[in-house]
Amino acid sequence: MSLSRLSPRGVTLIESMVAMLVFTIGIIGIMQMNVLASQQNNLARSRTVASKIARDVADALEPLPANHPLLTQPTAMAVDAPGFASMDIADGLVRLEDVPTLLNPMSRPLIGAADAVYASEGDNNFYEVAWRVWRIPNPERVARGDADPVDQLRILVMVRIPTFQNNTVMVTAWAVKAIGN
Repeated sequence: MSLSRLSPRGVTLIESMVAMLVFTIGIIGIMQMNVLASQQNNLARSRTVASKIARDVADALEPLPANHPLLTQPTAMAVDAPGFASMDIADGLVRLEDVPTLLNPMSRPLIGAADAVYASEGDNNFYEVAWRVWRIPNPERVARGDADPVDQLRILVMVRIPTFQNNTVMVTAWAVKAIGN
């Protein structure tokens, strides 16, 4: 076939199929990008809600007396121990689902606004909420031999949420409670 016989007026079937293939690959890429964006949006929303729950629980724990059952679970770990910020180690960990057994049934709920968000997910197991308290002794009280030398509580509130592909993400909030003389 000579070059003079090729017509610039039309496209061949093969050219059309290649164009359709390129277009289809582009559309599939856009659809995949949309799915990934939706997953990331849901993760960001869950992190925001988890942050709100963590802050609400920390705010609810601060006004409690230092000898309250929710703040007196003993732990042998220091705050800089690798497992202190882990929800998988039970040492001194208090879980939100255990609160009704630690409190008087007539006491007010521990969390307020976050409780509505927590329950609105439909599955209370979606957000895992727990905290650990580190009791900090005052060196002067220790030197004096006080019965309870602790003058500060550092409370780490942890909220763990599931992500896609069976992973989890944890959001934390700290609260510091000063104990008077």
